[in-house]
Amino acid sequence: MRTSLAAIIIAAALAAPMSDAGAAARVANSAPVAATAPANASRDRTYEAPADALVQGDLDYLVSEARKNYNEGDRALSQGLLVFLDNMAAGRTRDARRTLDGIDEDDREKAGDLLEPFLLIAERRPANAIERARSAGSDMPAPMPELMQALVYEGAGQLENAARSYAQAEALMDTSPPPKGEPTSVEQLQSMLNAGRTAKGLYRAALVQHRLQHREEALRLYRLAQGFEPHSPDIAANIAQLERNAAPLERALDSQTALSQWLILLADYMGQSEGLAAMLTSEGPVEGLASPVSAMFLQFALVLDPAADDWRIVAAAQLMSAEGYEGAERLIGPVQPASIHGPEADITRASILLKRYQDEEAVRMAERALANGGGRFSVLNAAGDIFRSAGRSREAIAAFDRALTVASNAEERADVLRYRAYAHRFAGDVPAAVQDARAALALDRSDDTRLTYVSILMDDSAAWSDGIREARALFAERPDSVTRLNTLGYALIQKPQGLEEGYRLLWRGFILGERDYAVIDSLGWAYYLHGAFEQARALVERADQLTGHERNFEVLDHLGDIYWRLGRQEDAREAWRNAVRARPDAIRLRDLNAKIERGMATPAPATRTLPTVELPSTQRDDT
Repeated sequence: MRTSLAAIIIAAALAAPMSDAGAAARVANSAPVAATAPANASRDRTYEAPADALVQGDLDYLVSEARKNYNEGDRALSQGLLVFLDNMAAGRTRDARRTLDGIDEDDREKAGDLLEPFLLIAERRPANAIERARSAGSDMPAPMPELMQALVYEGAGQLENAARSYAQAEALMDTSPPPKGEPTSVEQLQSMLNAGRTAKGLYRAALVQHRLQHREEALRLYRLAQGFEPHSPDIAANIAQLERNAAPLERALDSQTALSQWLILLADYMGQSEGLAAMLTSEGPVEGLASPVSAMFLQFALVLDPAADDWRIVAAAQLMSAEGYEGAERLIGPVQPASIHGPEADITRASILLKRYQDEEAVRMAERALANGGGRFSVLNAAGDIFRSAGRSREAIAAFDRALTVASNAEERADVLRYRAYAHRFAGDVPAAVQDARAALALDRSDDTRLTYVSILMDDSAAWSDGIREARALFAERPDSVTRLNTLGYALIQKPQGLEEGYRLLWRGFILGERDYAVIDSLGWAYYLHGAFEQARALVERADQLTGHERNFEVLDHLGDIYWRLGRQEDAREAWRNAVRARPDAIRLRDLNAKIERGMATPAPATRTLPTVELPSTQRDDT
């Protein structure tokens, strides 16, 4: 489709190295874009690649470079699009038109397909805007053309027409929330991939019906959107507004904010397609932004609509995944505690502080989130997890206890019990963790609850066999699932009687998931338990590499033990120190500190004959 082609061109530009001209004098940008520059940023700052500027949330730099290149004759789509969006953010409609018309002829239609309908609204040419949106959408996947047209109608103030376009979009949507857990069919996978755009389309349709005072239809659409996002504070607040015959909380769209909403949809679409492509082509964890184009569109959406606090949190999460903590912090900076999204912003701030090991500040930020949103289920759960990570088990358990009082159904209660089970386990209280895991399973048999049950029970000798039974049931339902193979295999090797069967299962999981760090680590640990330390080392080192910057304390602990058995004592201690930095649970932390101080006191596993594994002829064997 033409939108994809345009995005590919932009992506290529964002991935390219910066030229030496980066330090040249820059043309001043619009005030909203200039505000994205880091505090005290030098005017001659440079980045190795444009995507690095996005990780810092520095659109000011990218637009300055694009303006300079554009003015020097580089009229490619990647340059013109940035300049165009800056002009739109500043309300410079004539400049935006000149920029769009000045893009190289080969790319001009692509740029027009993406952007021109919203420029035409700003030029007060709504009929032309609608006609352009109809022609632009011919190559887009459904329901993107209908959603674009609806947004153009909204931006032009034609709400009845917008409502009809949203109804056309809804007819093309699967409005049933996607199943939780692993998809079992292509249709389920597609439903999961489309869920974000479906929820957004339904919510915008509800807002339009709300403004038109069509109460029953608005409520129906809000409820559909709520099925995808059950804990959205926006939806709950607007349902309350609807019930008291008050207008929606959000202001009506204009040309700028309609374009902002369109960029959010494009960001979602490109984030999925680029993110999946990166995962499929990468030999290891994706470094940096999985989708620079998605990040660029989303950050520009915030420039065009500074009041979009919910999307600030999403954009910050994108940057955090690429270790862009400073950029993430600046993106959520404008979100005030009193905002409806203030508690979620404070949870995001707390998460950044944890990454910096500023645990006390993180706890205070989580406490502020509770002070402003402590009656909301999702805020209580998220704050409890911040407390757990910071080692504040009492506060964590208290938050989860409160969450149980506001949970509205069995599934939510099970969700809280799962979180609380991990908090108990993290604090070293295995019996309490097992109790919560059992209670959660009695309420809910979703994949997440069942996997948690197995994970918790494998640590309790008395409950291990119950966990194995559930793991076998999970595996029987999906024998090709890497997650389920790993869950059963790793649970089995916790006991000598399960070692041989677990080893064979983990080999199957490894064949199916050669880039899944969890199953690779589990197989490596199975080798270790057979006394095959060199084979274990190769696998667990690979697992550690695949964790990327989010290093896993269990993998690192395993790696330290393997190094110790191989006579690499200093390497072992370094791995254990890194495991401590990765925030292990209390039981493992105690063991790690003992090993760092005194080394391993337990005897090495005896060398065992490795079980024979039958593999396809095209696959490696186990020796």
